[in-house]
This record gives sequence, structure tokens and C-alpha cells, in this order.
Amino acid sequence: MVVTVVAVATAVGVAVSGAAKPDGGIDFFQSGHWVFSNLLGTVFHIDGASHNVDAQLSLPGADPGSQVVQGETGGYVVGGNRIIEFGKSDLAVEKTHTPPADERPVALEVAGGPYLVYRDAGQVVRLGDAMLTVSAGGKLGEPVATTAGDLWLHHTESNSICQLGRDADRLTCPTNAPSGHTGGLTVVADRPVFVDTSTDTAHQIEGKDLGAGVALGVDVPPNARFASTDVGGRIAVLDSAGKRMHLVDTTPAKAAPVTVDLPDGDYADVASSGQSVVLLDRAKNNVLTYDRDGKPRKSTPVPPSKPRLSKGEDSRVYVDSADGGHVLVVDNDGTVGPVEVGPKPPPVPPVEPPPVQQQAPPQQQTPPPVQQRDNPPPARPKSQPQPKPQPPKPVTQPAKPASPPGAPPGVKATAGNAAITVNWGAASPNGGAISNYHVAWSSSAGSGEKTVGGGVRSTTLSGLSNDVTYVVTVTAQNSAGRGQGAKSAGVTPKSPKSITISRGKTETYNETCEAPDCALIRVQAQGFKPNTRYHFDPHANSSYENEGRTVKTDADGTVDFQAFHFGQVGRTVWVTADGIESNRIVWEEG
Repeated sequence: MVVTVVAVATAVGVAVSGAAKPDGGIDFFQSGHWVFSNLLGTVFHIDGASHNVDAQLSLPGADPGSQVVQGETGGYVVGGNRIIEFGKSDLAVEKTHTPPADERPVALEVAGGPYLVYRDAGQVVRLGDAMLTVSAGGKLGEPVATTAGDLWLHHTESNSICQLGRDADRLTCPTNAPSGHTGGLTVVADRPVFVDTSTDTAHQIEGKDLGAGVALGVDVPPNARFASTDVGGRIAVLDSAGKRMHLVDTTPAKAAPVTVDLPDGDYADVASSGQSVVLLDRAKNNVLTYDRDGKPRKSTPVPPSKPRLSKGEDSRVYVDSADGGHVLVVDNDGTVGPVEVGPKPPPVPPVEPPPVQQQAPPQQQTPPPVQQRDNPPPARPKSQPQPKPQPPKPVTQPAKPASPPGAPPGVKATAGNAAITVNWGAASPNGGAISNYHVAWSSSAGSGEKTVGGGVRSTTLSGLSNDVTYVVTVTAQNSAGRGQGAKSAGVTPKSPKSITISRGKTETYNETCEAPDCALIRVQAQGFKPNTRYHFDPHANSSYENEGRTVKTDADGTVDFQAFHFGQVGRTVWVTADGIESNRIVWEEG
């Protein structure tokens, strides 16, 4: 494939390291952002610190809508049909590549990269001097990466969690999420974490193990999206359907989670710029920023299009318009700076005012002599105009005073894990705009109330007790006060069923299962019916057979026991009960 390219580089304000190569080239810092303008057929480099365009490259052959990523020495214009590689030191095209799939990849700019992840096709491309394509063997969730350059992937079908090391040429899959559970990956304190939305827990990936779960304290839906990195130690969770965002602390400090009710919109993506959350509302073409405590910082419009978020290696978040003609730069502290992409117009010279024409003063005119007339006729009196009839003034009716609003219709409460999601319709304002809705709950375990804005139609009540029935009442308020409340049916939060296994006590069972490789399997189950007997069966990808064991749950519906001798090193083992499958572990040497 031959591409004819004309390169034009500006020499003003380019962000460079200051060190020249032996061949006279210039090295760019790993900062800033590249964007392709469809209208101009040109790639522009934006300096993240100054929010200015400082370099450009003409690429008339690039696909419209291409995204641009950068590595250590090169940039890559990624389109649907080809990937155009250019040098950052000389701004000249070097070669083209054929993408492995016809879909828009997720791009990650990290050390040793950049990476392109084709999620539906299960393909991973590492761009650079030695381009590498790795097949992941199935559909993938949102990828994440550490600053060291390790890429982490979640197989949405098998629930395997895999790693592509910075210099590795193949994937390793050290651990699994529990079978049948939903969730996704993020990075907290530069360590990969799996967020299990079935159990509302966060698990740090520790070598070959999925760490112990830390309760999120909020009900996270299966389709929630997570910022790829933490926001000042908190995980940003976007619930698009519920129009809310959760900021969850999983550190040892374990601060209470923060839930933010978002304005009405279509929230397509979430990202972290370090200490701030960046949300993209495609319905109103707005970029919203919040601090780590959920306080709003700014709402910034972008031109009508389908904008996209990307995070640079400099930790800034860049928001590109669909045509590449407009970019927003979100700094670490949440400051937003717009950048108009394109060449600057030439300065307009000042216009000189036209000279003032001097005019000669007017000459005095001698009035003509007045001729006297004998006996002038008397003047006729002028007739006065008749006044027009005025229409009668309308009678203004005094405005009726506002009265308290009506009861909100359609109050519905849906139970989750230690939480309830409440939805309702708009109450009749009765002459005064609805200013707030008050959402109260009551149960044998206690009661409380939460206030949200007048435009909100849904909220989540978290921190509740499982296996306790709650009744929720929603009341509207306007300038005249609170109206009549509307109640939901009783709902009971439940902990979802889950089974987690790990290696237990090392023992010798018989001549085929001897220490140190032989050990019991530890089984931890929760979310089952209290004081109920369940049969647990072990399984392995080998000829292993075991009749299982029946155990009784405690008053909280949990059980923790050790059973099932196993010693087949290298084999995968798991446990099932009541239709629930546990996580799968690969048995290791003792």
C-alpha cells in the first residue's frame, strides 16, 4: 500500500526534551496529545501544559475519524482500513500497517506501548519498533494498564483475567473471576483490581490469586463502567442507566462511599485525570468534572458530534470532537482548557481611517424682501383630529398562590445488595416548580431520609441491612412546602449468592494424595438462605471424583468450611452448589 504524504512541521513551541539525536533529529517528551482533523486532513500535536498546537503533519490519505496514539519515537494514525505510522522526530511517514479487525479499538498510551485492544475480535496490538499482535481468544472487557507498561485484560466469556507484560510476547492468565459473575477492571494505586458487580466487592490481583473482596458499600449494576485508574484513591463507578456516579474507597482507610446524582443526560464514558473525574454527556455534548469527593467542578460544552475521551501518558484527559477540530484538555486538578485545532489565521492589519475633508464655512444668504399684500384674507381655523376610540383594557386575574405538590406517581423500589434503587415519576407542581424530592425509608432495622434535586427521578439508598424489609416513601417539595408522599411496596435487600475457594490445610489423604501437594479445599459461601442445608460438589479438569458434602448455612446465610482432598498440581479445580459456580484456581505445588 502506497500513501503519498506531505509533511509540514512547525518549529514554534514544540515540546521537546532538548537532547538531539546523533542524526540531528529531535525527541519529543512523552506528553501531550495528537489528533487528526478530518476537515484539514492534518495531524496536530497539542501541548498538554500550554493547551496550544505546536506541531502538525499533513495526512490527506488518512481515514476520516481516525484516532491518533503516540509511542516513544512514533505516532500512529489508527483508522478502520489502515494504521499510518510517522516519526515524531522528523514528522515524516514511515510505513503503514493493516489492523487485525474492522472495529474501533481501545487505545492505551503507556510505557512500552502504545496498545490497541480490539475487544470484540479479542485481538491486542502492541505498536512500536517491533509491532506485535496477540490473540486473546475471546471477547474482552475494558482493558487497563499500569505505569510500568503491563496490560491487563478480562475475558468476559470465561472470566479469566490475563496479563500482557511490557516485554512479553504472549498472554498469561494467572487468575479467574468467579464463574457467572459480572464486573470489570480498574487500577488503584498502580495495581490492577477486579470489581465484582455480582457481589459488589473489589479484589486486588495479587500474583496468581484474586485477593479478598473489599465491600463497595453501594449496589453496582452489571453494565457499570469504571474509570481505568483511581481518583485520588477512589474507584469511579458510572451507572449510566441510573444517572448516578459512585466514588468508592477501597484503601485501608475505607471512607464511606459517595454517590452523585447526575443531571439528566446520556453518559457514555468516565475517566480519571488523577484527582478529578471526567464524565462525557453525549446527549448535551457536555464534559463534566468532579473532585474525588463528588463535588462538581465544571461543565464544559463541546461542539455537537460524538466526542471521545482518551487518557494520555501525562495523565491528562483529552476530549476530541468527532471531526478532530476541537479538543478539551482536562488537567490533573480538573481544570478544563479548550483548544481550537488548525492553523492560526494571519493577523489582520489595522485599517487607517479615511482623511477628513475640510469644508468651507457656509456663506450668509440675504433673505428676499417681504412683499406686503393689501387686506389679506382671514385664515381658516384648522379642524382638530378626532381621537381614536381606545379598546377596553383586559381585566388581569390575580395569580393563584402555589400549593404543595401532588404525590409522585409510579414509586418503585428494587432491592440490591445492602441497597435499594428507587424510581418515581414527576409530581404535579401545583403552581410552584418542584425544588426537591425527599426519599425516606423505614424498617425494623432503622429509618432515614435522603434529599435529591427536583429534576431527579431515581436514586440509590446504600448502607442498608440485608434480609430486612424496607418501605420507601417519596415526597415532592415546592415553594409552598411538601406535598403528600407516595409509598413503595416492601422490598428486602439480599446479598447475592457467591462461592469463593482457596487452598486450605495441607494433609496426606492416601497414597495418591500426599503432602505437601495434597491439601483440603477451603470453601466460603455467602448470600444463601439462612439456616439451610446445601450440597457442595468439587470439580476439576481431570479424572477427579468426589461425592461432595452437605453443610448448613448460619443465620446470615454464609458458611466457611474445608473439605475435598486435592493434590493434582497444574490442574484447575472449582466448586458448585445450588446452581452457583465458584472461582477456578490452578492447583500449585505445596
